[in-house]
Order: sequence, then structure tokens, then C-alpha cells
Amino acid sequence: MNTTATTATIPPQAGPAQAQQEHGSRIITALEGAWSAIRAQHPDVPAVLMITGTGRTGASLKWGHFGERRWTTGGTRTHELFAGGELISLGGRRTMQTLLHEAAHALAHVRGIKDTSSDYRYHNKRFVKIAEELGLQGPASPASVIGWSDCQITDEAAARYESVIQTLDTASLPYVHDPWVTALFGGTAKPTGGEDEEGDDGDDDGEAQGGQVEGGDDEPKKAKRPPTRFLVVCGCTKPGKDGEPEAARRIQISRATWEFGREDGNEDGGALMCGRCGEPFRKADED
Repeated sequence: MNTTATTATIPPQAGPAQAQQEHGSRIITALEGAWSAIRAQHPDVPAVLMITGTGRTGASLKWGHFGERRWTTGGTRTHELFAGGELISLGGRRTMQTLLHEAAHALAHVRGIKDTSSDYRYHNKRFVKIAEELGLQGPASPASVIGWSDCQITDEAAARYESVIQTLDTASLPYVHDPWVTALFGGTAKPTGGEDEEGDDGDDDGEAQGGQVEGGDDEPKKAKRPPTRFLVVCGCTKPGKDGEPEAARRIQISRATWEFGREDGNEDGGALMCGRCGEPFRKADED
């Protein structure tokens, strides 16, 4: 087994005239190189057909996914490996962590081990055992809905894949910006410029730039408005000063962002889910 791992050479960033044609291939080349590095360390991990795109579907966000025998190539069936564009914004180490997570699922398939249940959401201890074999560390306890899914890459594994992680970090790959990835996981900050600069989604318009609401300073005075920002919390907890558990994640959110997806009374459609505990965020004052 190799003591270090390398990845394929990623083409440099394309110029303006080539951007639309070559940026996608750069992403796939980088991800395929990282997967090849994993297979060099663990030959039982199967080959995959790599795809990417946004991992956002409504209120849920998927970092990656291993799909069994989804593609037909040359008359044979090939597994699919999806890596979300939001994941790429978190850097090489976090991207490698997700690829190793999916490699554990791939190994479970090869070995005929049932590593998940509840429509592939709940990860059991058999998954953790394989994940640790690949260089991940399982959580201290399971979370609701997703079980033992939250496996973190170890420093030893990160050192083993140092060249891969460095290559991913220095490649300046395109990524999908998601404000909640930035807020919860420290993803790359909101980009500026580009074709849609004036037509952005407006999640932080006004309030993040001085607290003005629509209508501006010249709007006639009216009854006191409800707060434009408030705290939300999820199911993650930590020991408080008095020894009682308290919210571990407390996030300021704009009312417009909180209400997004709740049109026509669709409360569930607007739920903001925590990627760690798997529970929806709720207003802190509901406690």
C-alpha cells in the first residue's frame, strides 16, 4: 500500500472564451483524481462514474452520494459517485472527507454489507467500521435520522492524502455558493461580480448593509415592525455554564430567508435542516 497519495494534474483555469467549455471538465478531473488516490490506497473500492452539480433540493442539502450500477458504459453497469458543488466550496480536506465517506458506502456494496437503513439515511455501526478502515473517525454517539453518519477525516488520513488535498485547494475550482454552507460550515464567502450580480437571490439585501428594509429611509413611519433578524437553533447541544445542555448552534437569520420556501402555508417545505444532527432549525424564542 502506498504511504502517500497523489491526484491527477488539473488543467489551469480557462480564459473567458473557454470558461463554459472547460470549467466542468476541471471539476471532474479533480474529483476523479481524488477518487483514484483512494483506490490506490484501497484497491477494493470500485471504479465510479463521477458527476457533480448542486446538492440542494428544497430544504435538504446533499454533500455526496454513491449510487449502485446507475450508468451503462460499453455494455456494462457502472456505479455513480455524486459530489455536490456546495461541498467544493469547503476546501480539499472537507471534500476528501466526503469522498472517503462515499468510498465506505461503495466498499459496503462490494462486500454485501447493509450499512444503512430508513431509505439510506440512517448509518449503522457497520458503516462506521468500514469508514474507520478508510481513515475516518466515527462520532461518539448517533444522531437522530442519520445515525452514525458524521464520520470525520483523521489527521493521519489527511496527511496520507496531503498532496490530493493540496491539489484540490490550489486548483481554484468552481463551486456552488450556498449561504447556509457558509453560515454553518464556513464555506467560501458569497462571490461578487458576474452576470447575475444585480439579480441575486437577495437573502441578505439591505439588512446586511445597514439594516434598511424595503422602502428605505424615506418610507413613512408606521407601526413598529417585527425584528428583521432573529436567532434559530437546531438539536445540537453542548454543556452550559450551569451544567445543563444548551444550543450549540445559534444562528442569526433574516426573516426573508427564514420564510423562503414556506409559500402557501407549506411549513415543511421551508424547513432549514442541520447537516450535523439532521433536525430542523427552530426559532430560539420557542424554547
